[in-house]
Amino acid sequence: MTHDMIAFQRRQERASPREGRNGKLHALTALCALGLAAAAHAQTTSESADVVGQGLGGAVVAADGASLRRSDNGLTVSLRMPTPSPGSYMYPGPSMFQPEGAYPGQPEAYSFWVFVFNTPQDCAESACTIAEFFAGVGTGGAFNAGGHIVGGPNLQLSGHLTLNSTPFLGSPILNPTTAEVHLAVAPHGALQPAVLPEQITTPIGTPAHWWLALFLID
Repeated sequence: MTHDMIAFQRRQERASPREGRNGKLHALTALCALGLAAAAHAQTTSESADVVGQGLGGAVVAADGASLRRSDNGLTVSLRMPTPSPGSYMYPGPSMFQPEGAYPGQPEAYSFWVFVFNTPQDCAESACTIAEFFAGVGTGGAFNAGGHIVGGPNLQLSGHLTLNSTPFLGSPILNPTTAEVHLAVAPHGALQPAVLPEQITTPIGTPAHWWLALFLID
């Protein structure tokens, strides 16, 4: 082997570790960039709203008691309010899922609903209405986000919806970052084991019976 070839080989041997380190550095930089891009894509925004009831004309029962987190992938919702005292509020009548209707008792059952209006700009007023929902205005979807049987002093409900969540009625979620979102707590009255799980997974009553929180788009 010539002197020049030996010198070249030694230079390569000395350069290889540096090149290896540089390659690892480039790979790490690329991974960090990908991580930052993914974090930006999954960035969420948070909002809060008062809980009122029964009905939109009702008093505030929990200031900032409802929260909504939005991302490109879906919605995360939660609601906390004092548990209504049995017999102190208006109970819904019979429904196809709960033929005996709701009546006072201990414990009582509640279902949690999320109404998502994907195109709120199509609604006539600043807030979309249940009438517009059933008329197909606002491209709305209704989702059961959970239910609870409560005997304690506080009612806390939460749920997460994605673009793939199946609505109970209406449209899937199309525009989670710009949709108008209504949260509703429907009272099902005293626990009726014969109609579980339908008692906490199906609708009952009208907005006049519900506790509500609205997240509007400016």
